[in-house]
Amino acid sequence: MPTTSPTRERILTAAVELFAERGYSGTSIGEIESAAGLSPRSGALYKHFPSKRALLETALAERMEEIEDFSTRFELQPLGDMRSELTIAARWGLAELNRERDLSRIVMREGEQMPELAARFRDAIVLPGLELATRTVERYARERGFAIDDPRALGEVLCASLVGYALQQTLFGDDATGVDAERFVGAWVEATAAIVESLERSAAHA
Repeated sequence: MPTTSPTRERILTAAVELFAERGYSGTSIGEIESAAGLSPRSGALYKHFPSKRALLETALAERMEEIEDFSTRFELQPLGDMRSELTIAARWGLAELNRERDLSRIVMREGEQMPELAARFRDAIVLPGLELATRTVERYARERGFAIDDPRALGEVLCASLVGYALQQTLFGDDATGVDAERFVGAWVEATAAIVESLERSAAHA
């Protein structure tokens, strides 16, 4: 990712936090500048971003870069151990979802009025995660000499459980379920591995 200026990053961080808290329409350029430590209504924001909408687009693009970078490293450097790989993927996935909390709040709040924003969020964040999960379970099956009938549906099940856990934390707080992240990751890894191993046994007896 290219190096960016501290001022630009302060503006971007302030904008996303305010959009999540007050709504996109309810946040002014001056408020963003003030929250970023700049003189409000000075026009300083426009030295870094051409518009308020560009702030949202940039935030989504940066998250997409993070996802693409992880996907590339994850697939190019497999550990050779399914449970270890799944643990890394689950921990990273929850951390990424946590970083996306404010963006998720914005989409939930503004999605109906700005359907293109929801679509952009899906294309930039949701679908890449699903594609990675699908390719991963396909690889596990291939390495074990069988094929999964519907790998995309299984990938969706795995992604949806991570997203659901993160969404509960976003809506109700980190202690919403009484199950901390490490316990969740451990259960998710074992459940995913059990599915793959069960499908392998079924294929062997087919």
